[in-house]
Amino acid sequence: MGDVKIYAHLYNLKTQEWSPAISLLSAPLLSQKAHEFVKILGNPVLYATHNTLYLFVVGASLGGWATSKIYGLSAPLNRALKQLQNNQSPQLDFMQTLPLSPFLNISHLVRTSPLPTDDGGFVLPIYQELARKTSLLLKFDTHARLESVIQPNSLKQQLQPSLVPYQHCAFMAFRSYKRFDLYTQTCQSPLKWDQPKLSNLKNYDDSLNLLNVNGTIYLIYNAPLQEGYNSRSALMLAKFAPTPTQPGNFKPLGILDSTQKGGEVSYPATLIFKDKVHVLYTKDRQQIQHLVFNLAYLKSLP
Repeated sequence: MGDVKIYAHLYNLKTQEWSPAISLLSAPLLSQKAHEFVKILGNPVLYATHNTLYLFVVGASLGGWATSKIYGLSAPLNRALKQLQNNQSPQLDFMQTLPLSPFLNISHLVRTSPLPTDDGGFVLPIYQELARKTSLLLKFDTHARLESVIQPNSLKQQLQPSLVPYQHCAFMAFRSYKRFDLYTQTCQSPLKWDQPKLSNLKNYDDSLNLLNVNGTIYLIYNAPLQEGYNSRSALMLAKFAPTPTQPGNFKPLGILDSTQKGGEVSYPATLIFKDKVHVLYTKDRQQIQHLVFNLAYLKSLP
């Protein structure tokens, strides 16, 4: 919808309260900054590094999300935080429309968080929705300049990759589009990826989220709560537990939240602060839920 804006909230770890909603960006404002018409926008990703706050957002001018582009904006972190703490919209400077194709440069979207790299840069997972529907990785340098576009595999119908550090490189999982296969993948370097591995879990075209807790990989994903319920009726937690014969194996640990038949608990995102894991997700497309548990809880799970 054209009237949708991107908002932010600040969370106070001491009071455990969220600030009021603060507007970050609207389609008209992005149109003004980018000097091109943007009809709708969504899928915001915030990332802070090197004293800079980056916002990557998807915008489309014609049709739906399949004709979208990814836009990058930034602000000095201290300035943005001060403005947000004063309930003011931070001043975001337009960086660029990411140049991902020499032709139409459309149908690229972002949803999940970047991963820092050893050279001071970062990798931003994105996906392409036209034709093959593939996952891609964008490698940025320490100044957030795009260095390369990486295609980690030749799989089709794989969207919204989630990326976390793992061993000496990284671990990735994908949302499967109109298929039930859940694939994972590891790498030797940001440019060299191992072959994808099929998991024992299923994915029913639902977004998922990985987290690394002290070297252990956990997956937050959707599954039907019971027969007759839709695939997003339960939000589940599993631990990566590979075996020699099942290198993509996960061990389901339990249900984080659920809803009534026809509802959904979906699009999870996670933040880890000290000994707490914060899980945020939408419930029944009406509100954002915030679930918190400590690391001792994870360790206590069988």
